[in-house]
Amino acid sequence: MRYFQINKYQTIEEHILFDAKILYSLLDEKKAKHLDQIFNEFSEVRQIDLSVNIERVLFLALTFLFSIGKISYQNNMIKKVKE
Repeated sequence: MRYFQINKYQTIEEHILFDAKILYSLLDEKKAKHLDQIFNEFSEVRQIDLSVNIERVLFLALTFLFSIGKISYQNNMIKKVKE
């Protein structure tokens, strides 16, 4: 599956860059949030029910943010990295 391209057979929640943008906006530089809390906030903002497929894409979006150095991860707690 091509996660960085949008096609008519995917929902917008299956696009990693879109999800990464929303997840990044939910994070705070000062206070770390638990992984489940971030996923629940995402589902409230997007007004969707979480499923295994959506959670898999959210994990990929967080991995993308971590790989470019935008977030830090420690003991299931995630926060923005100060720039």
